[in-house]
Amino acid sequence: MRVIDTVGIVLAGGKSSRMGRDKAFLSLKSQKFFLVESYKKLKFLCKNVRVSIREEQRAEYSKHIENEFLISDSIPDLEGPLQGIFSSFLPFRDDSNIRNFLVLAVDLPYMRIKTLARLYSKKEMIGSGVFYQTEEGIEPLCGLYSSEYLGFLFQEFQKGALNSFSPKILIERGNPSLLEVSEAEKSSFINLNSPEDLKAPKS
Repeated sequence: MRVIDTVGIVLAGGKSSRMGRDKAFLSLKSQKFFLVESYKKLKFLCKNVRVSIREEQRAEYSKHIENEFLISDSIPDLEGPLQGIFSSFLPFRDDSNIRNFLVLAVDLPYMRIKTLARLYSKKEMIGSGVFYQTEEGIEPLCGLYSSEYLGFLFQEFQKGALNSFSPKILIERGNPSLLEVSEAEKSSFINLNSPEDLKAPKS
């Protein structure tokens, strides 16, 4: 059963500068584009799923995802993942039925539905959200964000009181609930940023 109190967000608005082309339209063997695969994984868990994009991406993305499910960056003078997270949060900020946002970056193609589902299963722990603690620290681009905490952060941003735009730092400040990454799940967090990453064996 797909949940209705959580909105799935695919973060796909990055500029993919190291890759040299839009990562959303890369694919692994026997799979569809990263964009489509990420959307399908979240759709399996959430009734509402949106894709965060830059407006100039809309024409191409709407060939694969219905236009109404694409959310363009809307916050002036803000770059990086926080732009996509805030822009995706705003259309739902006044909906009291929406309590969480399940965020997945488009360049985590090995992410398993089971790993995403485990985040939601711990939603009662929430604080600022529920996230995985990887060897590199908290993973902010695959996590369950509290709507209440995002609302607080956006208010701070509007007041000019947000002194960091790093999702990881902001999560750490909000008393997050952290989950251990099992050995079997480690490959889910392989991030593909460059052409060399595509050639490297999955480990």
